[in-house]
Amino acid sequence: MSVTTGMRLRPDDDAVEFAGAVRELLDRACDGEALRAAWDSDDGRVPGLWKRLAEVGVTGLTVAEAHGGAGMDLTAALPVLVAGGRAALPEPVVETLAGAQLLERAGGDLAAQWLPRVVDGGAVLALGPGPTGVVSAAEHADLLLLSDEAGAVYAVESGAAHLTRLPSVDTGMRLATVEWSPADAVGRLDGVDGPAVFDWAAVAVAAQLVGLAEAMLDMAVAYAKTREQFGVAIGSFQAVKHQLADAYVATSFARPVVARAAWSVARDLPSRSRDASHAKHSASVAATRVARTALQVHGGIGYTFEHDLHVWLKRTWTLSALWGNAQWHRDRVARSLLADRVAPRVP
Repeated sequence: MSVTTGMRLRPDDDAVEFAGAVRELLDRACDGEALRAAWDSDDGRVPGLWKRLAEVGVTGLTVAEAHGGAGMDLTAALPVLVAGGRAALPEPVVETLAGAQLLERAGGDLAAQWLPRVVDGGAVLALGPGPTGVVSAAEHADLLLLSDEAGAVYAVESGAAHLTRLPSVDTGMRLATVEWSPADAVGRLDGVDGPAVFDWAAVAVAAQLVGLAEAMLDMAVAYAKTREQFGVAIGSFQAVKHQLADAYVATSFARPVVARAAWSVARDLPSRSRDASHAKHSASVAATRVARTALQVHGGIGYTFEHDLHVWLKRTWTLSALWGNAQWHRDRVARSLLADRVAPRVP
């Protein structure tokens, strides 16, 4: 991994403090009972939470100040995204913020019309590849940002597209296929870099996966301290200690990889796509490993809907698959490294 001069992977104190306030809000609003109720609801969301997130500034986190947002880059936004993962937040934060990135890059009337609405919580965005691609949060979206086969991006209002809901193990993450036509679009987003926004979203989801891993590890450690077998806490058993230690190491290794990728994406470095894929792969592998460990430590009780771990497990499996699964991103990193090795050297 190349090192960029002046690289700073730790967010500044203001960003960390803001994330702490968001985490307090989510601790109150997204406990296990609220999340299970959301899963059983018609839309999979916590009532009123989106508006509260908008009021504290989450929906405008990375939107430019000219449109009323906070203007944070992805590096500064990471702590909030991690907090969302820790809470298994069932709200389309990544989809909306990634869509806002596309609108900002395009500029013009669409950006001026929609970005202030995103900031105040009055609009949800979603984006997806291809005319019939799978789109997360499509049924919540007021505006869909969709790419045609040639890679051109169009803005389609929700009423002009036909959605077909897809089954998901995580009913807090709504997935759908979208059928649409460029003729139904309210505008075309010219001059946008679709791959750059894909990388942005992949790193944002990786941050959520880190938060999920942290939360599940906390659950497993707490349970290991209180659950007794043969008259002692199961956390005293060497096999349990080793599993928890390995889960901790995997999470600790993924965290700086995600931070490095956020730096690359925020500054559009040449290694941006490779770093983003490295982050999504590392976070997916780490969170999946922690999920398996937490489930084993709980003795399988996490499979039951009544236990909080159930929600975090399924969110982990869903986010690990969205925006490219671990194998897809691993292959992307490999292709990038091979391309660098075979590139002709400049004398």
